[in-house]
Amino acid sequence: MRTKFTALLTVLALISSVFFGLSSALAADSKYAITADAEVQAQIDAFAAIKKMFDDSAPLADIKAKYEEKFKTQVAAIDATIAEGNPKINDNVLFFLDAAVKGDMNAAQAKQAVDKGLQWYFYFLTKSMFSKQVRPALEAKDTAKAKVELEKAIQIYEQVLEPTVVKRDAKFKTKMQDELATVVIPSLQKDVAAGDLDNYKLHYQMYDKTLIKMFSYAALTYAEVSPTKPVADQPAAMTEGYFFFSSVYSYLKGGSAADADYILKAFATGKASELDLAKIKTAMNRAMIGKVREYVLKAADYASQGKSIEAQVYAMEGNMFLAAQEVFISEKLGADAYTAAVLNGVQFAKAIAANDVKTAQAHTFQVMKTLAKLNGLSFIIGTKSVEVNGVKNTITNASFANAKTNRTLVPTRYAELLGATVTFQPTTKKIVINYNGTTTELLPNEAAVTVNGEVNAEKKLDQPVVALKGVSYIPMRAVANLIGYEAFYAKGEVLIVK
Repeated sequence: MRTKFTALLTVLALISSVFFGLSSALAADSKYAITADAEVQAQIDAFAAIKKMFDDSAPLADIKAKYEEKFKTQVAAIDATIAEGNPKINDNVLFFLDAAVKGDMNAAQAKQAVDKGLQWYFYFLTKSMFSKQVRPALEAKDTAKAKVELEKAIQIYEQVLEPTVVKRDAKFKTKMQDELATVVIPSLQKDVAAGDLDNYKLHYQMYDKTLIKMFSYAALTYAEVSPTKPVADQPAAMTEGYFFFSSVYSYLKGGSAADADYILKAFATGKASELDLAKIKTAMNRAMIGKVREYVLKAADYASQGKSIEAQVYAMEGNMFLAAQEVFISEKLGADAYTAAVLNGVQFAKAIAANDVKTAQAHTFQVMKTLAKLNGLSFIIGTKSVEVNGVKNTITNASFANAKTNRTLVPTRYAELLGATVTFQPTTKKIVINYNGTTTELLPNEAAVTVNGEVNAEKKLDQPVVALKGVSYIPMRAVANLIGYEAFYAKGEVLIVK
C-alpha cells in the first residue's frame, strides 16, 4: 500500500521552526510569488475602507450600509455552511452595528465587531476555497485552476489574516507566521503544482489548525487583558474576544461542548469583571485535548482498516491540535515537555503512515500522558496513588484488575477526582454519578445504565459494579466514557483524559 511520508517530513520541519527558528526572505510584494486576483483584492480593499470609516468617525448608519452593500450577501453564503446552533457572522456583526446605531453600544464595539467579524469571514472563505475550489480541481487533475484558486486563498491569508498571526506570535512567543510562510504555504503550492492531492490534504490541515491556534490564542489574549483595561475600553476588548472565539467555537465544541459554551458565554456577557482567565485557559485546554483524543483514535481506527491516507489526515489533525496547546503545556510543564510531546506526535504520525498501529498506540499513550498532567487522571493499577491534573493524591482503596473480565475496577472516589459528584443510596445500593448536568445510575452486579432517568442500552457496562468490603468499585473505562472521558492503558498504567 502506498504511504505518504512527505507531509511527515513537513511536520519535522515544523518542529524545527518551533524550537530552532526559521528565517524567511520577504519579497517586496507577495512573499508567496502569487498573482493577485482583482475580485479578491476588491473585497480586501472594501474591508480596509470600512475600517477607515471608523477611524474617520463616519456616521455609524453609513458604516452599516457599507457593510451590507459590500459584505452581507457574501457573508451569508459562508454563514450557510455553519451548522445550526453555532454563531453566525452576519447575525453577530449586524447585531453590534444595529446596537451602535441605536446608541446601545459604542462605536469602538461596532468597529471591533466588523473588524474581527470579517477576519472570521475571510478565514472561513479561505477554508471554502481550499475545500470547494482547490481540492475539486486537483481531483479533476486541473492543476491550472487549482493554482488560481489556491493563490486567491493565499492572497486573503497574507493581507487579512497574517497580521493577526504576527500579533499572536509577538504575544505568546510562538512561530506560527514562520511555520505558515516557510513550510505550510510553500508545501501547498508544491502540492498543487505537482497535482499531489494526498499531500495537499495533509498540508491543508496544517494551515487550518494553525489558524485555529491563532484565533484561540487571540481569544485568550482578550480574556487576559480585558479586565485590566480602563472601564471605558472594556466593552470593545470583550467584543474582540467574543468574535475571535466565535471563529473557532464550532471546532473546539467538538472537543468539549461544555467548555466551548463556557468560554463563548463568558465573552457574551460583555462584562470583563466576570472573566476568569484561569477557568478560560482550563476550558480551552480541555476542548483542545478532546480534539487530540478524537483524531488520534480516528487515525488508529482508519489505519487498522488499511485506509492509509484517511488515517494520515486524522493523524495530522491530531498533531496540529497538540501543537495548538504549546502555550498550555509549556506554561505548566515547561518547554521540554512540549518538545517531547510533539516528538511523540511525530513518531505517532510516522507509525500511522507505516500502518503500524501498535507503535502508533505506544506514542499516543505518551502524548496523552503529557495531556493528562494538564487535564486528566493517571494511576498504576494496584496502587493508592492517583495523579490528577499533574498533582499526586493518595486514596484509601487501591484499584485492581478483574482477572475474569480483564477490566480495571476503581473506587467511586476516582469519578469524584474527575469532577463528578457521587452519592450512594444504602437501601437500593445504587450509585448515582452527576457530571455536567447528566445523572448516571449504576447498580451492583448489573450491567444496565440509567442516564437521566432512562435505561440506556447503548451505554451498557462491559463489567458490572462490584461491592467489596463495603466499597463499591466501578469499571474505570466504562464510567470514564459515560462522563465524556477516554481511557488509555499501557503496562499497568491507566490514563483518563478529557
